Amino acid sequence: MKIVTAQAIPIKIPLKHPFTIALGTLTHSNHVLIRMKDDQGRVGWGECTTFHSVYGYDQKSLYDTLTTYLIPAILGYDPRNMEVLHQKMDLAIPFNLMAKCGIDLAAYDLVGQTDGVSIHSLTGGKRVDRISVTAAVGIGSPGQTAAMAEQLVVKGFNTIKIKIGLDPDKDLERVKIVRKALGDEIKLRVDANQGYDRTTALNVLEQMESIGLEWIEQPLPDWDLEGHAMLADHLETPIALDESVYTVHDAERAIAAGAADVINIKVPKCGGIYRSQKIAALCQEKGIACFLGGCLETTPGTAAQAHFYTSTPNIISAAEMEGPWCYIDDVVKDLMETEKGVIKIPEGPGIGVTIDEEKVNRYKIDF
Repeated sequence: MKIVTAQAIPIKIPLKHPFTIALGTLTHSNHVLIRMKDDQGRVGWGECTTFHSVYGYDQKSLYDTLTTYLIPAILGYDPRNMEVLHQKMDLAIPFNLMAKCGIDLAAYDLVGQTDGVSIHSLTGGKRVDRISVTAAVGIGSPGQTAAMAEQLVVKGFNTIKIKIGLDPDKDLERVKIVRKALGDEIKLRVDANQGYDRTTALNVLEQMESIGLEWIEQPLPDWDLEGHAMLADHLETPIALDESVYTVHDAERAIAAGAADVINIKVPKCGGIYRSQKIAALCQEKGIACFLGGCLETTPGTAAQAHFYTSTPNIISAAEMEGPWCYIDDVVKDLMETEKGVIKIPEGPGIGVTIDEEKVNRYKIDF
């Protein structure tokens, strides 16, 4: 079995509502799909994405990295040998983990299609049938934030993630209003996306502790492990790291510094399922839990996330997998099965969803 062709397909699908975080605003998908074919004519699909103000490159850079470096590097190799595929990609170009994720997921899908099994059967088995999902609320006015959070709870979500990091006083007001509106039964987590300095973070987050948060995510710049360790030492609420951890080595340094109580593993950010499971295994060995973050994936990427979640023992709590329901449309024939904030693990071969190539062509853009 060999990979004979692969195509990078950039797509642009509008969000139903703009999504604002401390580092910028998204209005549409920045995704690139990968269509991979083997020597028997079988096809696997992958998805990768980016957000230039967070990850340092835009959709065109993602597409160019795939077409110029990564796709040529893996042609002729067996998609079953994930270690070799990642070695070839790393030799072709360093870093660029989000682009490498697209190759990783397409290869897993292709092998699953060939063997007639779901990806989770290839990556450790299925430990749960369904996954509770978070819903995220972007930065807006306190009233807007509370209204959006209430709407999401009515839809069945039991864990709400509130974006903070632009204005500490308003952040505190927004989180307090949401807690008052939702009561104590709903889990709240906050994410500053590196928006605070140490003094600001300590001041505002100490005041947030009484609100009752599941954890506080990435309050400081990604490089400031010492500052995160200080917060972890001073605050009772767990500190979660996201932008500080892309690789196993990042996780090892963060844990050694005492900077993280929990680590956010995003499958695209970390380079795909293969690398993400290595991070989770290291964290499990060190006694640090992980949770599944999201990059507003469409359904192919979300389905792959679900397989990663269910086959990886050290992933806890609700997953950030609400992407498909944030867009006006998708690239599959049917959305994943969901009810009251819970997603069912797809059971078909590979990623377990059927790509609608007409929709892929409809939303494809050219560079």
